[in-house]
Amino acid sequence: MKRFSRAGLMLPVTAIAFIGCLGLSGCSVHAASAAPNWITFANGRLAYGTDAQGNRVPDFSRVGYRNGDAPPPELPVAATVGPQSSGDDTARIQQAINQVANSGRPGAVQLTAGDYRLEGTLQISTSNVELRGAGSGANGTKLVAAGKLHTLVTIAGTGSRASTGSAVPVTSSYVPIGADQLDVSDASTLHVGDHVIVQRPQEQAWIHAIGMDKIPPRPDGTPSKQWTPNAGLQFDRTITAVNGKTVRFDVPLTNALESQYTHATVTRYSYPGRISGSGLSHLSADGAEFERDPAWHHDGFFKSQLVSVDTAQDSWVDDVVADHFGSAFGIGQNALRVSLLRTSSLDESVPQDIHDQPAAYTISGQETLVRQCTVTGSNLHAWVTQARVPGPNVVSRCTATNTGSRILDAGPHQRWASGTLYDDLTMSPPSGHLQLSDRQWMGSGQGWAGANSVLWNCGVGSYLVENPPTAHNWALGCTGTRSKPQPGHRSGEIGSAGKHLPPESLYDEQLAERR
Repeated sequence: MKRFSRAGLMLPVTAIAFIGCLGLSGCSVHAASAAPNWITFANGRLAYGTDAQGNRVPDFSRVGYRNGDAPPPELPVAATVGPQSSGDDTARIQQAINQVANSGRPGAVQLTAGDYRLEGTLQISTSNVELRGAGSGANGTKLVAAGKLHTLVTIAGTGSRASTGSAVPVTSSYVPIGADQLDVSDASTLHVGDHVIVQRPQEQAWIHAIGMDKIPPRPDGTPSKQWTPNAGLQFDRTITAVNGKTVRFDVPLTNALESQYTHATVTRYSYPGRISGSGLSHLSADGAEFERDPAWHHDGFFKSQLVSVDTAQDSWVDDVVADHFGSAFGIGQNALRVSLLRTSSLDESVPQDIHDQPAAYTISGQETLVRQCTVTGSNLHAWVTQARVPGPNVVSRCTATNTGSRILDAGPHQRWASGTLYDDLTMSPPSGHLQLSDRQWMGSGQGWAGANSVLWNCGVGSYLVENPPTAHNWALGCTGTRSKPQPGHRSGEIGSAGKHLPPESLYDEQLAERR
């Protein structure tokens, strides 16, 4: 991949788009016309263009542990566990984790070099606890999966989010993509430092406008499941300023709030059971034994997981290698600001004669950073988001290599995940496929899988980028075969096709400029 320096370069990104109404019903849609220069880079700085409604490429820099403002720590060693010659090690390691958790002080459980057999799940359910090995290499610490299919390690608190006040209606007629402020009907109960949910319900008028009440039937003629009204996107934010009825947040929104289609609100909340400051680091894991479970071939590979993070914030997985797992890394919908750094999912454990593929990395939370990762295998999704995932989320400087003859793809998987950056990724050509598109009848009717998302300097076998009604998707600086939009769909915002752009990493540059 060609590398660029940060200073003195300028390369306008241009695209062809339908400008003005973004395909909204009741609006006239202009014929293809020159779109804004969505991003320019000159004199070592990024500048952003907007469309007629003020929408722009979002700022993705506030993802991961502490919004990227500090690296994950290595907590002081509070307990040490060594390997044993045989038997299940789950209880011994869990006892050490509980000991550190009950001490009331931040600390790590240090696993010395060697193999540890896990027939059960290790649970980190308290803040400021780290499970740390002696390294992810051949002479380091290895967790060995054993017994029935399960997750080896969970990092998760308890309970659920609770509202601490009434929902305050948003009164702005249109809040564009990338905005960090909006107007409300009454800001008297909202204060700087409040944790809030900015909610954009998915209402019937909007579902109809994007065609998700008319998803075509499956190829075999069976009907697809149409979308119905639901809670929609729920952006987890912290208030940074209140000026009259205008409220500002720490992290920009990655979806427009349109009064024409949704009744957006801002609601204060508390989450006492969500933990923070806990992590997993410096070890490897082997899931090959799970393939002996008779359930493995019958969708059991979805349960073959190294680590799950949920109901946790400002947490991390660092320098961890998963070998022979079906769904190695999972970030749950109640996770916030989680970093997965220097991780690998190697030789993905997937039957090659089945249709349903697992994902090496699954993101359902928000403000997630997956950085410097490696995926190998075949018949799998490398990185996916699930339904109604609020951004921003970032997958950056990762590679995926197809080691077989089946598919290898990546991208939002279903039902309108908003604001994901796929940044400086490489997927082995010719099979590696990256897409931001309408998945229509796939699954039970996954439809428009992602919106307001960006492919930046991705080198792949092929890529497909389509613009949903009411939203944008961007492919900027991508190499590989560009797939044509599906019939009745319009192309996303394409810039510098076939040639990488400066800066090399959009995430790196946005973070550097913000700092």
